[in-house]
Amino acid sequence: MELRLMSDFSICSFNVENLFLPPYSDEASYTLYKYEKSKDKVERLAKAILDIDSDIYFLCEVGGEDSLKNFVSEYLNDNYHYSLIPGNSERGIELAYLVKKGSPFSFKHFTHKRRPLNFNYPHEEKENKYQMSMGKKRVYKSHLPSRDIAELRIFKDDETKPFLILLGVHLKSQLDKDGIDFGGKLRRAAEFKQLIETYNVLNKRYHNKVPILLLGDFNGKACKEETDIEFKTLYETTDLEDVLEVIEEPKEARISIHIFDKQGVDQGHQLDYIFIPKSLHSQINAKLSGLYNYKNEEGAPYPRPTSLYERYQLPSDHFPIVCTIKNFPN
Repeated sequence: MELRLMSDFSICSFNVENLFLPPYSDEASYTLYKYEKSKDKVERLAKAILDIDSDIYFLCEVGGEDSLKNFVSEYLNDNYHYSLIPGNSERGIELAYLVKKGSPFSFKHFTHKRRPLNFNYPHEEKENKYQMSMGKKRVYKSHLPSRDIAELRIFKDDETKPFLILLGVHLKSQLDKDGIDFGGKLRRAAEFKQLIETYNVLNKRYHNKVPILLLGDFNGKACKEETDIEFKTLYETTDLEDVLEVIEEPKEARISIHIFDKQGVDQGHQLDYIFIPKSLHSQINAKLSGLYNYKNEEGAPYPRPTSLYERYQLPSDHFPIVCTIKNFPN
């Protein structure tokens, strides 16, 4: 593997799948976090993170700040600063950042969890319109994001303007337990719309001079070809492209999660992305970017899973995605 130069800047987005890791600091957490990730899987998650060796990690599905603190101190050699702001998840799977200690930059983490989506489900809109036609108030308020938009602004130590902004998300899943939004598309579209609006506001604030990356688990096909309808505006209104598209990764090498149907057929998709503005495309180090494959004790990549059982043996059901930028910040 090619060695990363000191002038390279590496970012990794990683859905760590239910990283619940006691002990917790309060009794309520033991009620909320009923699942505990196995020690073996946690160790292999840590091994992957240390092997990737990125400057910044965006993590999805972290089981609260105690789990993150325990993970960093016990499994990552306390090598990272960490930041987690609890979001709106109903089952305590949070968004978090890890920033390598000793890095020549500082960071600030912001939340957007209280910003309304300006979205209601169709049956809610219908009831609201009826009530308003009767001269009454709306019954249903706008929904909030399923999780959050985790915004990280990154600064050189002597500057007040960031040199990079990350907008990390874990968009609405495809589950529809209430039968009101098939595939979660309506809610996911509203969350993605808010993400693009946030991107545009920040671009305007910094006069298009600060690169802004969108990253995380988008829970749908946000790739350039066969794009799900909820993500169409990405390509219609921005110059952002996924790192795998920029480095021209073969289509078969872009699967970030293997999903097996009832017949055992692999319906694998790319759900995890790092979207990069055109201004940085020429600086992407293709040899040090792409999906990371988990490795065995000898350091050789494991074969991709061919069954649900084999997928369960992995430390996470998702594969990490990495973007390495050459000579950055300039």
